[in-house]
Amino acid sequence: MSGLKADNKMIAKNTLFLYIRMFFLLIVSLYTSRVVLSALGVSDFGLYSVIAGFISLFGFFNATLSTSMSRFFNFEGGQYGDAGISGVYTAGIRIHLLIAIVIVVLLESLGVWYVNNMLVVEEGKLHAANVVFQYAVLSAVFLILQIPYSSAIISFERMGVYAWVSIVDAIFKLAVALILPVIPSDKLEAYSGFLLVASIVNFLIYFIYAKHAFPQLRRVSGVNINLFRSFLSFSGWNLFGTLAFTIKGQGINLLLNFFFGTVVNAARAVAYQINNAVSSFYMNISIAFRPQIVDAYSKENILRVRELFVSETKICFCLILILTVPLIIEMDYILHLWLGRNVPEQTGIFSSLVLIDMLIGSLNTPVTHVVFASGKIKIYQIASSIVNFLLLPTCWIFLESGSDATVCFIINIVFSIINQIVCLICMRKIFDYSLRHYLTDVVIPLLLMTILLPIVPLMVKLSLDSSLLRLLAVCLCDIFVSLLLCWSIILNSAEKKMLSDFVKRRIEKW
Repeated sequence: MSGLKADNKMIAKNTLFLYIRMFFLLIVSLYTSRVVLSALGVSDFGLYSVIAGFISLFGFFNATLSTSMSRFFNFEGGQYGDAGISGVYTAGIRIHLLIAIVIVVLLESLGVWYVNNMLVVEEGKLHAANVVFQYAVLSAVFLILQIPYSSAIISFERMGVYAWVSIVDAIFKLAVALILPVIPSDKLEAYSGFLLVASIVNFLIYFIYAKHAFPQLRRVSGVNINLFRSFLSFSGWNLFGTLAFTIKGQGINLLLNFFFGTVVNAARAVAYQINNAVSSFYMNISIAFRPQIVDAYSKENILRVRELFVSETKICFCLILILTVPLIIEMDYILHLWLGRNVPEQTGIFSSLVLIDMLIGSLNTPVTHVVFASGKIKIYQIASSIVNFLLLPTCWIFLESGSDATVCFIINIVFSIINQIVCLICMRKIFDYSLRHYLTDVVIPLLLMTILLPIVPLMVKLSLDSSLLRLLAVCLCDIFVSLLLCWSIILNSAEKKMLSDFVKRRIEKW
């Protein structure tokens, strides 16, 4: 029991570090986006977003290998200790170097062709687009090379370090945004160059800290064939799934550029700025839960895995719902407050639909954590990837028939629901968890909260004129009602007792 309490305390401690990071990043990144959008203009902002999106289309290796490294650090460390960690590090370094070379070759061939022949840009901006593209390629390479070190920091649960590096990165990008208006040269090229510098600095910080703090990160002679094969197999299927997910997101971005131009890309970019800000709330919790789930699974503590799975699902969904309701209700006012007169057309509806999609997608993260902890991801990735691959041609059919850009975001929501059902079925074949219990313990309570929570905030909006006072009133009502609903609908009796005991101990301590 003491070990279980220590694990829960570690989750709480790491979540606290990540939330300190998140609140700082949220404020800084939102202000930075406003300054950058104003300095670059809507068209250049959209151009940068579509090029960065294209790079991420090839950079799906990055997310794949980061997840794989974290999983194997925790699993092999739990099984074989320091020797297992050293083996994972050695295999990871070799694979990352190979992947970096592959990405450079792909981007310098297919990528350059796309930028010069397919990308829709304003007249006179093709040279700037090529410069931005080259800076982005180099940034992607340094991001890949940093993965073994940032993954080690997460796996060893040094979330304070992870938080501080992110804060330094955000401050640097804010400084860049503030000096951008006075730069005499092309602002888009200068902005991309500074972001490359940020990528290099991040790599150096992660590398120096990880090598100093974790002596286990040492290269060993020879190759552990079984570990190398397992790593490649896991990464290969993970790569397949991540590619499908990346195409789902950035493929739509390229479609929107092809049919509507960079202004619509700018609106989508702003919508995903909001999405990233909100998603950071639940991703922080997921990052804290993930090592614990892998560790419990490696020790065959199935009851603990089930407990963590249900808790992560409910916490992540409720947190996003609490944030999403006032944002959607007051979206137009918030965008005006944030960006002033620089709000691209259709940003409001794009943002609301993206938030709804993220809310549904948050249910999938705990499922993925459990499946990845088992290592049996082949069927899961194939099934999920088929759903994600089908999204892009579906959107193309609707756009080709004359539909508005909004239809892509609606189709995205529908496919997220389908994907969640498919993933749950696949998880059930790998992990012993009743879908009936998932329905009664998770889905029904969360659905009831989703239906009931917006009622009071909507009544407040309808009874007051648009103003900062109304926004505050909507937010306060949202928080108050959500607390009541969480206590009465979401928490089970054991969770209520745990929360009550925690509050009592805090009060007694004070």
